[in-house]
Amino acid sequence: MKVIQGFSAALCVLFVACSPRPAATPPAPSEPSIVAGPFQMDASLTPDLVPPFQQGPLIVWGPEPAGVPHGERVRTYDLQHQSTTVRFNWARHAVEGTTTLQIAGLAGGSAISSVAIDAGDMTIKRVVSGNRSLRHDYDGSSLVVHLPSPLRAGQKISITIGYDGANRTKGAYFKSRHIVWTQGEAEDTRYWVPTYDYPNDKTTWEFYVWSAKGERALSNGRLAGSRTVGDSIEWHWVQDKPASTYLMVAAVGNYTVVQDKPWRKATISYWTYPDSVAAAWRGFGKTPAAVDLFSRKTGVPYPWAKYDQIVIPEFQFGGMENVTATAQNDTAILIPAWAMPENTPDDLMSHELGHQWYGDLVTIRRWGDAWLNEGFATFMEQIFHEEDKGLDEGAFDRFDSHEKSIEADRVARRPIVYDKWVNEPFELFFSGHIYPKGATILQMLRHKLGDAAFWKAMNHYTTANAYRNVITADFQKAFEESTGQDFKPFFDQWVYGAGFPVFHVSSRYDRANKRLVINAIEVQARDGLTGFFDVDSDVEVRTDSGVVRFVVPVRNGTGEASTDLKAPPRSIRWDKGDWILDITDFPRSTAMMQYQLVHDDDVLGRVEGVDVLAQRPADRLALDALVRSTRNDRFWAVRARAVDAIGAWASDSSRATIAPMKAVREALIRATFDPDARVREEAGSDGCQSADSPRKMSWSASEMLPASIRH
Repeated sequence: MKVIQGFSAALCVLFVACSPRPAATPPAPSEPSIVAGPFQMDASLTPDLVPPFQQGPLIVWGPEPAGVPHGERVRTYDLQHQSTTVRFNWARHAVEGTTTLQIAGLAGGSAISSVAIDAGDMTIKRVVSGNRSLRHDYDGSSLVVHLPSPLRAGQKISITIGYDGANRTKGAYFKSRHIVWTQGEAEDTRYWVPTYDYPNDKTTWEFYVWSAKGERALSNGRLAGSRTVGDSIEWHWVQDKPASTYLMVAAVGNYTVVQDKPWRKATISYWTYPDSVAAAWRGFGKTPAAVDLFSRKTGVPYPWAKYDQIVIPEFQFGGMENVTATAQNDTAILIPAWAMPENTPDDLMSHELGHQWYGDLVTIRRWGDAWLNEGFATFMEQIFHEEDKGLDEGAFDRFDSHEKSIEADRVARRPIVYDKWVNEPFELFFSGHIYPKGATILQMLRHKLGDAAFWKAMNHYTTANAYRNVITADFQKAFEESTGQDFKPFFDQWVYGAGFPVFHVSSRYDRANKRLVINAIEVQARDGLTGFFDVDSDVEVRTDSGVVRFVVPVRNGTGEASTDLKAPPRSIRWDKGDWILDITDFPRSTAMMQYQLVHDDDVLGRVEGVDVLAQRPADRLALDALVRSTRNDRFWAVRARAVDAIGAWASDSSRATIAPMKAVREALIRATFDPDARVREEAGSDGCQSADSPRKMSWSASEMLPASIRH
């Protein structure tokens, strides 16, 4: 499942706030010169001055989220197969159905005289086994069926339930376009079909879904057949490989089904509205490439008979990974052509597809391990993003997860294996931890092991647990078996512990001996949740005689390493590639940061250059570097970040007296003509705020325009 945050705002990236981008690129203004005008930069600052460490803590941990522990539900029986006939009644907003559950006693378990079946807010019409009525009790949530005789290990019984649920507000949704759809995760399947509604069991199933003529019905698995019955059609779908019941789905409406090329024997189809076929191709069209990539990377071929994706109106999430039949928010998938390529549905598409391996094929046993679903799907999304859009985009995607993980612990610190909530399991999903930090942990393992060993271990985890339910210990075990390494310290610190390392890093260069020493100290607040983190940080030093790389091992909160250099360092990177989830205060001179911003081949090094220089508004060299990067950097996010930095200086009245306004104005207006809409949007938001905006500038857009491009 994926949550879309601020989706409407994302579309706004495609508009330019100050002026539309012309069809033909206008003459560019000349390179702005940094002239202080009536206000002067701080002359006391020199390019080689190294500032002190920042004062105060770099992060204050947020309080642990509220809640009480919820352990894994204890199973008393095995649901082996379920067959359901269901109709959706629009007049009553009701589900009307009959379902038969084939239940067996648990191997090694005690004999049971009753079974509890989850059924939410329903009218139970009958409960039978064969022709025999069964005594039952129902409290509106749990249907307790008393068996005719004790059910022992290995013995089986079929129980048929006739049910009706009117005025659905959970489980089944009657929405616009005369489309009805179901949503199971976390524990809402019970509101449209009585079943065992917890993830720690897997079963096969089949649905006979009724629709009106002219409509189609989708469910899991393969379409076994359909037949016309009066003015209705009955669609028979068969899920013949086991999965957890929160992945059950049915959707009915006037859909056009678009067939893409199959992946091997697995068919790939897109269910969309008749008026949105072209948009569906734009939104879903990279699915076959993603299926192939994930199959190759994991070494596990796509494990199901087909893969359908269906657009849903008024869907409460970005998407839902129903096994073989993913539901997708229509506003997130059906993107207009003019919004491309900056705003694409590829991340959502690949995230939900990744769940077909991690979440559907391998499924959690308990909600406290939800990161094994969502963190893994986010990681697979990042893998496709990197493959499809390039290494720079992939690196910036990882960086985005780092920022989100840091913010999550700033608001409410908790481990990613966590089973405390107040009202429902979904509280675990929306704290901001399991998606980005889960993916980040996998990226750290990938970097630690290297791609070959990492994907070999992922293959072992996936194949060893296919069609099974897992907890985090199963993942750790698989990696230890595959690599022969002990991962207990890593999992204790990063998975079962909370927080992340906060470093004070310093460098010392001995000119006489041409030797560089790097020291690191962990300074994060430590307690029972957060301790020290063992990391190996890649350091890269750029000199006029070449690039030197070495590793600083940090153990028990401290680390030191040194290297010989042929020439003095021009720039020094801590954690080259930004693989470690951390906050680092590494004071370096403005000259070093300017050099890094211009010369670093790693986009995240240039992002760091912008971020550090942005904190030095009184430094003329810093402003010069930022203004130039708004135009010259090859990656859109660096340009946008630089635009944001100089815009913040110019709109801050406390800084406006020292920022050279003419250079800033020209850089901002130039950025509104950037080839990338995201940079244009940033320039627009910084350059022409509304009258009540806290970042309003004191000049008009026409005043900002250099004479060469005024209209």
